[in-house]
Amino acid sequence: MHEALSPVADGELARPHPERQESARGPVANGVRAALNGIDMAFRAILVIALVIQLVIVLVGIVSRFWFDESILWADEAAKLFLSLTAFVGGALAFRARHHTTVEFLTAKFSPRWRNSLAIGMDLLVLIAAVVVGDVSLDLISISATSDTPILQINQAWLVLPLAVGLGLTALFALERLAFESRASDLIPAAVVVALLVGLIYAASAMPPSLHLPNGTALAVMLVAFLLAILLGLPVSYAMLLGSVTFLMVSGVAPLIAVAQNAFDGTSNYILLTLPFFIWAGLIMEKGGISLRLVRFAMTLVGHMRGGLLQVVVLTIYMVSGISGSKIADVVAVGSVLRRELQRQGYKPEQGAAVLAASAAMSETIPPSLAMLVLGSVAPISIGTLFIAGLMPAAVIALLLMLLNYALSRRANTPSAPRATASELLSATGGAILPLVMPVIMVIGIRFGVATPTEVSSVAVLYGLVLAFGIYRAVGLAALYEIAVESCLLAGMVLFIIAAAFSFGWTLTAANLPANLAMLLHSAGDNQTVFILGTIVLLIVVGSLLEGLPALIILGPLLMPIATGYGIDIIHYSMIIILAMGVGIFVPPIGIGFYVSCSVSNSRLEATGRAMLPYLAVLLLGVLIVAFVPWFTLAVPHLIQGR
Repeated sequence: MHEALSPVADGELARPHPERQESARGPVANGVRAALNGIDMAFRAILVIALVIQLVIVLVGIVSRFWFDESILWADEAAKLFLSLTAFVGGALAFRARHHTTVEFLTAKFSPRWRNSLAIGMDLLVLIAAVVVGDVSLDLISISATSDTPILQINQAWLVLPLAVGLGLTALFALERLAFESRASDLIPAAVVVALLVGLIYAASAMPPSLHLPNGTALAVMLVAFLLAILLGLPVSYAMLLGSVTFLMVSGVAPLIAVAQNAFDGTSNYILLTLPFFIWAGLIMEKGGISLRLVRFAMTLVGHMRGGLLQVVVLTIYMVSGISGSKIADVVAVGSVLRRELQRQGYKPEQGAAVLAASAAMSETIPPSLAMLVLGSVAPISIGTLFIAGLMPAAVIALLLMLLNYALSRRANTPSAPRATASELLSATGGAILPLVMPVIMVIGIRFGVATPTEVSSVAVLYGLVLAFGIYRAVGLAALYEIAVESCLLAGMVLFIIAAAFSFGWTLTAANLPANLAMLLHSAGDNQTVFILGTIVLLIVVGSLLEGLPALIILGPLLMPIATGYGIDIIHYSMIIILAMGVGIFVPPIGIGFYVSCSVSNSRLEATGRAMLPYLAVLLLGVLIVAFVPWFTLAVPHLIQGR
């Protein structure tokens, strides 16, 4: 399955590959591993300290603005340093913990020996990407050292330094895998093949400008290499970095430092602070038993209907999504709570996994969705408007899923549970009301300008801490530290993907892909309907390969100007691409969310793929309804805005 977004086990540092055994043992090897573990633990502590400091800065800024009418002017500069540290150092630690997204649909069909060789080859490519981009990042540090930040007067080199440190750590951890998890008989052939490929690329870069490949040819070479690397198991973020490096080397359009510069720029937007904060808040709430409280509440509301537990899955995902921005985390939280109960009541594991995956795909437009936050950071869109616009499209698809659950359960003659009593409903409501207050505060606060998305995300963390640690007493100090570490690793992985996607997107623009894409869409049929259908297909396919967020970062800025040209409302179009991307993440057989759902439910991939087909059809129907009936997206924003 994919490596990504699985929660970090307590005390876990470097997770071994399931099919690679340690090849080096003894005092020296043990000493090296102990030293690397020490480095890992030290940087984890640094990230947690930085996360707490950044939270305090934002919370103090809120107090200062509301009570003293003064803003902390240097907060943006501090945020850039924190985001750079989290993206590149946190991304490196996430690589060691095997959190980065990989596609294993193709490699799963190979023999263990071939899978092992491919894993070694992918580690070699990660090493090459880290060394090449890390090398030019040193040049970027030298250039940045000539200026200081305007307010704090911090040398700009300090902001870029985490990029070089993080890539250096990535190279170190890749070497660790190659040294300790590889046999010479597997390592040598993989190293030879990778060396030949890299040699070809460097040979192309050394050619005189007159022999460089034209942009179109270089783009084709890059895309083929990029897709091949992904299908063979290279983490998506490193595939994007290598793709950018490959294009610049064979085309000569710009120096390689552009890859490092754009990767750094991709993490410099202040709004991105919402990502680690919402991830942190979501993990606090879920580890604090919030998911169980919401499941109980949903049981009292819809548990008596046909397919009661399946209806509970849909409703719980809808509610939990208003707390955690990560849909994969929602799958893990809800699936873990309901798995045994589904089996006890006679539901097949694949049926539960299919409903879980479909429900998570539906919930991509429920705030605080990471997809919305990322799209708002790369396109001129109001995040507050996105938040309120996304509630009804998700509700439409949730209703369709519940109707399908009812129909399938009625055909299978699945028994329904007794209706909850008034006292049970009152008790469950009391347990769920405090967690459900948070998403209401978030949406109202952002939409009506009471607070910025970043401020709301910091308040969400504080609110989660009060509930989980103060009121429910569900977590202790040690657990809070582990939650903070997990938040840093997940945030690092997400931010590193954003950085790599930002660089990859710049490369595609340099290759004139937007113009070519516009020409292709016009040739396919110069009308709004064809464009919307093409968008849905494109986002589903690309979303399944790239885990979603890179698809938004790369395609969002490319497609939105075209959509505006067709007269499509930009908020409505945002819902279309987010929902289509969400379907792609959970579409069998390659979507990462599909694999996670199967893993959580302990179901077989083939059986779950078959069970998923009717739900996939309903998801597509829901996306089409939302796409061609803009009212579902725009009614609530227009109502609030008084239109």
